[in-house]
Amino acid sequence: MSQEPRRKFMFLMIVILFIIIFAGAFLTKASAAGKGNAEAGKKVYDAKCTLCHGAAGKGDGPAGASLNPKATNFTDKEKMKKPDDELFKSISDGVKGTSMIGYAGSTSEADRWNLVAYIRSLSK
Repeated sequence: MSQEPRRKFMFLMIVILFIIIFAGAFLTKASAAGKGNAEAGKKVYDAKCTLCHGAAGKGDGPAGASLNPKATNFTDKEKMKKPDDELFKSISDGVKGTSMIGYAGSTSEADRWNLVAYIRSLSK
């Protein structure tokens, strides 16, 4: 068997694989972002997060001044590169080694996803 058809076949398989991987990554990101409502998340944020993270999400809330490490600045695009699922886990379980407490016991799953959507909107 000639090498040329085999090479074309392998190239086509690699292209198809990349398309599948890209589509899967896109769909996963889109579905995670679609789990929350930013407008509803702002209400939860204002009630539970502004004290440390500040009204604009810059990590400069009145209680945040004394925190070590400082509260996360949600407007920093570099810091906000983590996936939605990771943000949701931080909101739910808290963040070890910081003052961030978990809200799984006091905030519904829907409201925690709404927080993710709102926090995402701060870094756009």
